[in-house]
Amino acid sequence: MSLLQEKKAAFTVNLLLDAAWELLKRCDIDELSFKKVAEQADISQRTMFRYFTTREAFLDALTARLYAELDMPNVPDEVDALPSYIATLYAKLDAQPRKVMVLLSADLLPRVLNANTKQRLQALEDLLKNHFSYVSADDIKKTAANLRYVMSASSWRYYRMHFEFDSQMATECGQLFVTQSLAYLGSKNLSQNPA
Repeated sequence: MSLLQEKKAAFTVNLLLDAAWELLKRCDIDELSFKKVAEQADISQRTMFRYFTTREAFLDALTARLYAELDMPNVPDEVDALPSYIATLYAKLDAQPRKVMVLLSADLLPRVLNANTKQRLQALEDLLKNHFSYVSADDIKKTAANLRYVMSASSWRYYRMHFEFDSQMATECGQLFVTQSLAYLGSKNLSQNPA
């Protein structure tokens, strides 16, 4: 494939993904069809099938694109930065609520989880192991899993949509959970080395 053909292919794929996002601003993911996307992009369905042979392939590309656009922050390198990480993360999610809700849909969420969850969990485990070297591997794993959950769009959604907390209250809830989790790990040192 020549450079010109590659650029044309990338342009067409982006056009299709842009069209899908425009549709998703006003409809649910289960209403999204090749026909609607092709019409929105003003190209033929046949052309769309050249780039995406199945709905699954299209949803994979759409998920990757929407998730990348959220521009989620990386897990910090320092334990002390975890509470402020919650504020940064939740602010990013608050800035794009419709995109977050689409990514949390039954069709896209498994794709997000497969692509990102294990890496972020491993980053948290490594961070906690380095800082709390005296804590058992099981306690590190459980705490990392709990922290990973509060550092997710699912927790943000519960705080913001289900509990109807404002942005500040949601952030403070997440930060409180992080602080309590870190205090729990810190207390393990005291219980292993009583004064």
